[in-house]
Amino acid sequence: MSILSALKQAASKLSTIGKALMLPISILPAAGLLLAFGEKLDIPLMLNAGGVLFDNLPVLFAVGAAVGLAKESGIAALAALVAMLVMNVTISTNLGITPEMTSEGAYAMVLGIPTLQMNVFGGIICGILASSMYNRFHDIQLPPFLGFFAGKRFVPIATALSAFVLGLILPSFWMYVQAGIIALSNVVNGDNQALSTFVFGFTERALIPTGLHHIWYPSFWFSFGEHTTEAGAVINGDQTIWFKMLAEGVKDFSSDTYQGAGKFMQGEFPLMLFALPAACLAMYHEAKTKNRKYAAGILFSAALTCFLTGITEPVEFTFIFVSPLLYLFNAICTGFAYTFMYLLDAHLAKTFSAGFIDYVTLGIMPSFSGFETNYFAAVIVGVPMAALYYFVFRFVIRKFDVQTPGRTDDVKEEITLTDEQLTKLTLDFVGGKDNLTSVTSCITRLRLEVVDTSLVNAKGLEDIGAMGVVNVGSNGIQVIFGAKAQFIADQINKA
Repeated sequence: MSILSALKQAASKLSTIGKALMLPISILPAAGLLLAFGEKLDIPLMLNAGGVLFDNLPVLFAVGAAVGLAKESGIAALAALVAMLVMNVTISTNLGITPEMTSEGAYAMVLGIPTLQMNVFGGIICGILASSMYNRFHDIQLPPFLGFFAGKRFVPIATALSAFVLGLILPSFWMYVQAGIIALSNVVNGDNQALSTFVFGFTERALIPTGLHHIWYPSFWFSFGEHTTEAGAVINGDQTIWFKMLAEGVKDFSSDTYQGAGKFMQGEFPLMLFALPAACLAMYHEAKTKNRKYAAGILFSAALTCFLTGITEPVEFTFIFVSPLLYLFNAICTGFAYTFMYLLDAHLAKTFSAGFIDYVTLGIMPSFSGFETNYFAAVIVGVPMAALYYFVFRFVIRKFDVQTPGRTDDVKEEITLTDEQLTKLTLDFVGGKDNLTSVTSCITRLRLEVVDTSLVNAKGLEDIGAMGVVNVGSNGIQVIFGAKAQFIADQINKA
């Protein structure tokens, strides 16, 4: 196997795992809103309800990863919980870990079990194990006298046995993994945090076309950095720490072991609230006069979605494939936005987006209770970014004749298809059911594994409303349909 083929396969696998991680991450807005309103309204019940989700992230990631990677969710989710219990109790008993030891950074309580501190990685490992057992054994045939345990009933049994073996083996090498995580954490949270925030923002935005940004940011949100709670528990990750500080009333979002919570979340607020909507306005003004109505329908809807919810793909996919220059410009500016927000001592959080909803609930509202979110920094950074984006986009589009919406002569008519029609046409353009081995979705993308990528008709998919078609690895295809992606995936799976 060539190096290129190996890299393609690795990218495809990572993309699949990244897709699976979207399910547990999609739960976080509910937790964030409960914490934000619970703190503002001084309702401990709401605070506890939101906090319990962040306290049990490994479990959520175990179930979410299993559901996302298995062909059927129910049995896989049960198997993931079995894996979490068996693996952690095996580790705990074998190493003699006690509840008192969990006040040290190397250990943690998971489902009431004192075990190794693996954060969400432990959950992801269990989710991958459970999904693998399901995909391999859900249709297994056993001798008649064991028939009751055949098929799907065998999956939790196989998972429990595998998790027991994993619990015996994992401690022998996890210390090295943990040492690597600690070393990386010390780097990103060390003396060069301005540089760290730039690298984080630039890389996340640069990975958007492939969908691999879902692999990039979880380590920063859930693993890097360390904070000790009032109860003496050690928690990790910028997002987890920010919400714990909100719940415990840490007004400056800093402690002896972690300074500036929010630094790996807040940099996108200037982008979502100001810069990308300004880019949409620039693209509208550069559309041909006869095509302005068509361009407005696409761009203003995309700008509003970006502003309110922080979902940027409807905007970014109008230019990142047709202009490498604007794609690079966008990634660099995002990196600088993170750096400037950090230098302005802002402490904003987001759940999975950085739109106006998160800006109000996790930026403005906490400030009324004395939390030093410094939310106005997003305006200080965002307004100049908006002006920069507007003039750079207009210049580049005109100078290089970039084919953004409304710039081409063959303007499409408004597409009005029912879900059934859209599903049928999508199936046709991806090569039919026989060409599909996996069909899933995330927020805006239809994620497919296909047998033969040459059978995929990208032009046909774009003609029926796709904003872009991305090849990931050797067999991965991502079709950007916006909010319709989930419904198309459901319809295809039903078919």
